[in-house]
Amino acid sequence: MGEFPDITDEPHRGAIGDLRALQTPGLETFRRFTYGQLPGPPIWRLTGMQPTETGLGRATFAMPVTPWLEDATGVYWGGLYALFADSPLAAAIWTTLPAGKFLSTSELNLYYVRPMSQETQNMVGRAKIVHSGNQVGLSSVDITDQHGRTLAFGSSRCIITDFPVDPGQSFEPPDLGPETPPDPFLREPPELNFAELKQFGNQIPIECQRATIAESKTHPVWHFTGYRPREIDDGFCRATIPSSPWFSNGNVAIYGGLLAWAADFTMGASVYSTLPAGDIFATMDIHIRYIRPAALNDGDISLTGRVQHRGRRLKVASCDITNAAGKRLAMATASALVIPDGARQISQGIPPEDIIAHAAKNVSQELQSRRRR
Repeated sequence: MGEFPDITDEPHRGAIGDLRALQTPGLETFRRFTYGQLPGPPIWRLTGMQPTETGLGRATFAMPVTPWLEDATGVYWGGLYALFADSPLAAAIWTTLPAGKFLSTSELNLYYVRPMSQETQNMVGRAKIVHSGNQVGLSSVDITDQHGRTLAFGSSRCIITDFPVDPGQSFEPPDLGPETPPDPFLREPPELNFAELKQFGNQIPIECQRATIAESKTHPVWHFTGYRPREIDDGFCRATIPSSPWFSNGNVAIYGGLLAWAADFTMGASVYSTLPAGDIFATMDIHIRYIRPAALNDGDISLTGRVQHRGRRLKVASCDITNAAGKRLAMATASALVIPDGARQISQGIPPEDIIAHAAKNVSQELQSRRRR
């Protein structure tokens, strides 16, 4: 795992299995979370995400964008939008439910509009209900930066189930774990000697990836999550992530947004392995379906990414997510835009977000030109 320990090796913090959250209607529960009257789950303590406003059928969350979330070249991968979005999407549905109801995400879709940059301080997710039934809930979310610029748009489907809890019973507060040092998102990430950016543009991606595995090089976000690639081939990546209690959203299963982030990173790695030296890519969207819960402390979760379409400008990848017993947990797909010469531009000091934005604009203009013909 390298000299710097992973955050997931530490004892977790935050509430798991706090039945008090099910004793009141969802709207009241989330108001109590917002006002600090109920303790947040471990994934909030890990990332700093938290609800800031709630109403019937709507929820707003904020999450700081810290250096912990970067890769070693200073890029924030689009899967972070999915990591964040799952909470406000689920919360918007939960605010419509009576007491004794529980929900889990069954499908998550994200469309990336604008890349994050070194100037992005916070993500703000404003979610609203689309439909709330007896068994299924639908919601949508807009994710913006601190200036109100749209970063991503998404939607979710959640399954609603009964979890009866006596509203009059007195439950002991859960063990929230140690109070020192500060929560992970508040700490300084490790300084990693990954690669010289001046050489980045001349590196063949698959060779760089294989060297990363062989030499146990890491990214800040890998130490934050325990994620590690294990095998790279042309159009293929196999990786693992621990089933850490840090990834709980309050129950005994892994938070769906964390699995979506890991799938995005794995699919991105499979795409990157197909590129020539000098090129990079930008993920445009992700679609993930959850099949069964991923239990906490149940061994490493495996992610297998494969490139399914190798277009000149657009590539499509898939990811299979399985537990330690080999049972499928989720399936994901994503599309990625190839940016020729993008790595060389990064080597020259051009910010990645400017490179991606310029490439997306060129593709948009090209498509508009084709429609006019």
